[in-house]
Amino acid sequence: MGKVYLFIRSLNLVRIINAHVHIGKSLALSMDVKIEDVEKEMIEAGVHECLVFPFPSWAVENSEVNSWILEICERNKVFHPVFYVRDDLKAPENSRYVAVKWHWVRGVSDTKSNYSVLRDEGLEELVEEIIRLGVPVIFEEEFEFTKMFTEMFRDAKLIIPHLGALGGDPSAFLDEFENNENIYFDTSLSSLPTLLRFVERIGAKRMIFGSDLPFGNMKYELEKIINLEIDRKEKERILCRNIRKLCNI
Repeated sequence: MGKVYLFIRSLNLVRIINAHVHIGKSLALSMDVKIEDVEKEMIEAGVHECLVFPFPSWAVENSEVNSWILEICERNKVFHPVFYVRDDLKAPENSRYVAVKWHWVRGVSDTKSNYSVLRDEGLEELVEEIIRLGVPVIFEEEFEFTKMFTEMFRDAKLIIPHLGALGGDPSAFLDEFENNENIYFDTSLSSLPTLLRFVERIGAKRMIFGSDLPFGNMKYELEKIINLEIDRKEKERILCRNIRKLCNI
């Protein structure tokens, strides 16, 4: 009986939540992550619930993508819907979404930010509505763009995936946002030394478990958290309590 299985059994009523799961088609990568693919990894890992959102390439092309996410989550109660911010900067129209996904809006995915977005008149209205809804933004941009965004919207709560690795050097994100209580980090695809450094500096209260499926395997990403040399309550914060409170789940 493995360490992961024993730890999950010891949690009793605690339900592990994976806060970073892609679902549906990726036009750029020519793949299609189906509901059963996600459920299979959840069972293998011992994960109970997931926040799900579409791949960027399909979300940009499909104007109905957010309605589609809601329909998936309505049929599968272990999934929680995340609203994807498209190039039109349209805000969520209802409170069924538990979070918002911002991914290189009008820029080049995973590569180059479009700084003109910060001057768009519709941006303030979008962010004000997100703040009013009380949901966090899973936010991926270059480090400088992220810094400018947080300076403009100090009340917005952000979750930065991969400890900031896709947007630059994680150390720069940690130094900049160490004392900003509105900035959280998801653990997906991070190295153990980097993950441990973040936990030591900002504590477990601002860390969120994610796997970045299909790019990260749920079981492997979960094992990284379980193997951290921190106490059980801190692991529970990372695996479920932080995201449950942040998203009002």
